Amino acid sequence: MAQERRHSCRPESRASAKADKNVGAPWVAALPRCDISSTCRRGLRWARPLLALAVLAGLVTSAVAADATAECRIQELRVATDGHPGFTLMPPEQTGVDFTNALSEARAAENQIRLNGSGVALGDTDGDGWCDVFVCALERKVALFRNLGGWRFTNVTATAGLDFPANFSTGATFADVEGDGDLDLLINGIGTGTRLFLNDGHGHFAESENSGLIRRHGATTSALADIDGDGFLDLYVANYRTNTVRTTGFALLNVGGRRMIPPQERGRLELTPQGRVLEHGEPHFLYRNDRQGRFRAASWTDGTFLDEEGRPLAGPPHDWGLTAAFRDLNGDGAPDLYVCNDFHSPDRIWLNDGHGHFLAIPRLAVRHTATFSMAADFADVDRDGHDDILVSDMTSRRHGRRLMQIAGMDPYEISIGVFDDRPQLDRTVLQWNRGDGTYAEVATYAGLENSEWNWSVIFLDVDLDGFEDLLAATGHMFDPQDIDAQARIAAKGPYPQSMIPKKLLMLPPLAQAKLAFRNRGNLTFAECGKAWGFDQVGVSQGMALADLDNDGDLDVVVNNLNGALGIYRNGATAPRLAVRLKGRPPNTAGIGARIVITGGPVMQSQEMMCGGRYLSCDDTLRTFAAGSLDRRLGVKVIWRSGKQSVVAEARPNCLYEIFEPAASAEEELGSPSTKPVAPVDVPPPIFQDVSELLNHGHHEEPFNDFGRQPLLPRRLSQLGPGVSWFDLDGDGWEDLIVGSGKGGQLAVFRSNGQGGFKRLNEPPWNQAVTRDQTTVLGWNGAGGTPGLFVGFANYEDALAAGGAVRQYAAGQPQVSDAIAATPSSAGPLAMADYDGDGPLDFFVGGRSLPGRYPEPAQSQLWRQQGGRWVLDAENTGQLVNVGMVSGAVWTDLDGDGWPELVLACEWGPVRVFHNDRGRLRETTAELGLAAYLGWWNGVTTADFDGDGRLDILASNWGLNTEYRATKESPCRLYYGDFDGSGTINMVETSRDETSATEVPHRNLDTMAAALSYLRERFATHADYGRATVADLLGPVLSKARRVEAHTLASTLFLNRTNRFVAVPLPREAQFATAFGVCVGDFDGDGHEDVFLSQNFFATQTKSPRCDAGRGLWLQGDGQGGFRAVPGQESGVRVYGEQRGAAVCDYDHDGRVDLVVTQNGAASRLFRNAGAKPGLRVRLAGPPANPAGVGATIRLQFGDRFGPAREIHAGSGYWSQDSAVQVMGMPVAPTHVQVRWPGGKITEGAISADAKEISIQATGQIERVR
Repeated sequence: MAQERRHSCRPESRASAKADKNVGAPWVAALPRCDISSTCRRGLRWARPLLALAVLAGLVTSAVAADATAECRIQELRVATDGHPGFTLMPPEQTGVDFTNALSEARAAENQIRLNGSGVALGDTDGDGWCDVFVCALERKVALFRNLGGWRFTNVTATAGLDFPANFSTGATFADVEGDGDLDLLINGIGTGTRLFLNDGHGHFAESENSGLIRRHGATTSALADIDGDGFLDLYVANYRTNTVRTTGFALLNVGGRRMIPPQERGRLELTPQGRVLEHGEPHFLYRNDRQGRFRAASWTDGTFLDEEGRPLAGPPHDWGLTAAFRDLNGDGAPDLYVCNDFHSPDRIWLNDGHGHFLAIPRLAVRHTATFSMAADFADVDRDGHDDILVSDMTSRRHGRRLMQIAGMDPYEISIGVFDDRPQLDRTVLQWNRGDGTYAEVATYAGLENSEWNWSVIFLDVDLDGFEDLLAATGHMFDPQDIDAQARIAAKGPYPQSMIPKKLLMLPPLAQAKLAFRNRGNLTFAECGKAWGFDQVGVSQGMALADLDNDGDLDVVVNNLNGALGIYRNGATAPRLAVRLKGRPPNTAGIGARIVITGGPVMQSQEMMCGGRYLSCDDTLRTFAAGSLDRRLGVKVIWRSGKQSVVAEARPNCLYEIFEPAASAEEELGSPSTKPVAPVDVPPPIFQDVSELLNHGHHEEPFNDFGRQPLLPRRLSQLGPGVSWFDLDGDGWEDLIVGSGKGGQLAVFRSNGQGGFKRLNEPPWNQAVTRDQTTVLGWNGAGGTPGLFVGFANYEDALAAGGAVRQYAAGQPQVSDAIAATPSSAGPLAMADYDGDGPLDFFVGGRSLPGRYPEPAQSQLWRQQGGRWVLDAENTGQLVNVGMVSGAVWTDLDGDGWPELVLACEWGPVRVFHNDRGRLRETTAELGLAAYLGWWNGVTTADFDGDGRLDILASNWGLNTEYRATKESPCRLYYGDFDGSGTINMVETSRDETSATEVPHRNLDTMAAALSYLRERFATHADYGRATVADLLGPVLSKARRVEAHTLASTLFLNRTNRFVAVPLPREAQFATAFGVCVGDFDGDGHEDVFLSQNFFATQTKSPRCDAGRGLWLQGDGQGGFRAVPGQESGVRVYGEQRGAAVCDYDHDGRVDLVVTQNGAASRLFRNAGAKPGLRVRLAGPPANPAGVGATIRLQFGDRFGPAREIHAGSGYWSQDSAVQVMGMPVAPTHVQVRWPGGKITEGAISADAKEISIQATGQIERVR
């Protein structure tokens, strides 16, 4: 092993400056070295000026923390001032690079694996300070181009010892595998496995004859990292296949009428229960470096790799590997491993224990992956301090082409209650890091889900604004996803064995423009390839980054199939800071180190990686945005060894070469680093999961919604259950009631008064229900007898018989119909005394018309008169046109004591009906709410800005689904009897950005299954892909009815007396469809918080499920703003399809607890253990309304009021919160004010040490405890 070369602490001499002339600008000076063992360790802080060379205009000063002082060299960069963000494609005539990765049609047809192309490796092979370029090739020879500076290169392949046939080489990686300070070369190939070429230190290579690498299989991408902490770089090689049955064909055996895989093909081919033949890929290789520059293949079955449960694997996975990359995903300092696999092979994500043993990531950590995973890259996309993961797929950005692409994703079969599976989606995925080892997939929110046939992706801050942008290499020699072409080819079959390879040549080409996406800084991206000069059309595959002109920004090299090598000069002029690491041998490039930059426009971080690009490898230099020239930046390096280096006051437009601190004696001997990660003091979460107190699961039976209406956007049969907190036995302790699906039982959990529950199993609670239950409401009937009203949906049986609302009474074994069913299926229920006569009245929301979606459903209002329910025909008439109602709440928006009715509507707005002393009139438009048409689910009200007025908060579909909607480009649905069959059909539409026309959302196969005449109208999928809605429906369009939505964000509407101002909730609230909405001061700070239940899986069979939520606490700031509280902080992590949610202080400790239901899965109960206790307030209303439903409570703190809190009977999504309120007390309250139904206001003083009070309708306040 070569000895590390020490750099002088003195200013460079003229001789040394001259020796470095090729670097582009002389080194400034070396910082005085401060070893970890020196006196600086005792806490001394110091700053010492750097002596500048005469060529520099000023003096560079750096102050560093004493316990991590960095030894570094600084080079001033020559940065152009007359450029712009983006790239210039350098012509071969200027660069001298004459290279094309050629592949003829004949050689492609011989073996389709060759179509995956080749990559590029970048690095300084000869140590002259300029980054050189190595390119792999398929039919021609590989090539090495030495960088001469000034954008000139020369071919040195022969003199470098690399002049040999390419043999269909795929990937290449430069790495110092021996630890001697120079770059060795790894080359992968189809059928040749992996080859190692050792560098003599001067750019001359010789193949290692005893590398230990396996010289077979179809090797693709290599990645290197020090997996076990011994300092040496270990190697992972992803394998694909050497050939495929797509080229060779295959034959099955017929044994007794059964199709079987021939014995010689077992392991390679698999016959699925559905009759499909799957071809598997090849085992991959993990090689451990033996510290002598040789490798030893690790076993897949000896415990090196463990499954999610920690069990050794039974055998090596046979995957279609395209890319593998090492990256520290969980922040423990050890390189983890992400492997991108094609086709049905799942992506593999392995977490490293720091000693080279890998555990599969937990099932719930990643909810779904891409189907055709091609490449991965990592970046802190939103600069929240956590690395996110992007994996590319091949879905087109053009709507018309997407409609003619073959889907690889199997139809998603709904398995009710199953949420720990990991389906594959036919699109690019962006895994947003939550910071606790789990990810929310947010590519559609970010605008990155469709990125064409995308071989390679790279995060790069192109415009140097501090946020990493994205580049994508695209295209294919042929288009195997063209449905029409595949149909034409199949129609000409069957083919003899000799003709099977030639089927490939019948496919059309797929040349595509490369893509560039600008990071807007808010987790969304905008495509700007043309503006940035990165939109050339062709077939681009391997891609890598390096600073080819030594100006400190990163240029791009792309290996194009049958096209000239693409060399792109980065034209950025913004200030930058470049960092190169000098690690201690054997990890001389600091692979695995994390670099953190502060003081720039935002905090930035990157990790030094080796390989891991699709078939390619970057140079080991990282660039960061400086913001402006007058800034002084902080640089922190956390090395793989665990040591740290710090540079303070770093100057923009400089390259800092930072040296790893001295090793301990143990490390000098090459012992693995076992330095533990420092423990982080993390406070306990606010909520504790105590779901075992219930041990309850919601019962949901399957129903085929699409058998009745094939073109439904989504299932309507899996919308429950609701949940309620209500003192059912009158003992002063709230009980818990959870609705059921058909065939299950209403679940009633009686509180034992000690924080526990017992489920009641006697009649009527043990009766099986005959329909899905919706909302559950508790109420006190005649004589104060407690009971329950439960909504029953007739959506599945479509019968206008039985009860829409059924009544359960404690002690009564029979369940009675309170309100008769109608043709509309019931959904939300809400109660209030809206006519001012004392007893509570009823709203019954019409959720849908069975079999006639999206026709308006009928909602009703019922008054209580003489102990029975009477339809309020006049006010019900006001509800004729409200549409499909998902959520409802009665709330006094104008403070006059009369509750308004607020409805969350699908394909409509959040509607408000003003209450004029018992007469309702819709004022949605007057209040400015008609402009927000959405797919609203739940709704509630609270005083979020502390002004005493009740604001509206409504849950919506979110911004992270396949649907995009704006006012300019709404989602629309045309419906009617299009084919004269008497059934309601529908066409979902969206706006095609390219043609600016309204086009069908779903593909021809899906549409024609319901509207068979479309097969006659559109002969091909291409024809259909060009069709507008007018083309699709023809004359029927003029008769079709239409609904639309253009607001899909869950939204807060702030009450401004005579109008509402819309404020979208934080982005985390938009990552998933939201249902339940409940309000409470969860942390006791005196501000109203919100909980949202999230997720929806019951989509169309080819539509991705919405699974990026796990329940969300939004912490209010008292001014109408919210902070999304991560699950590791809140303690709430629910991964299934959440529906109803409700709050209650069930253990009477003054903290708001939470229950969340899941469709077909366990109900989750969370005890609040971390909030500052609040004041429990119980209202004692009149006999007809003993809980004081409709009253508003407000605490007073001296001369300041807290937020207003209203008591609801039915709110959020099909749920009911406890009537006993827990009011936050940032300080001790002095008074309490209550506005009772009807407008009467009472006030009274509160004892300073009161924990719970009861307030009579007369205003009398009783201290309970």
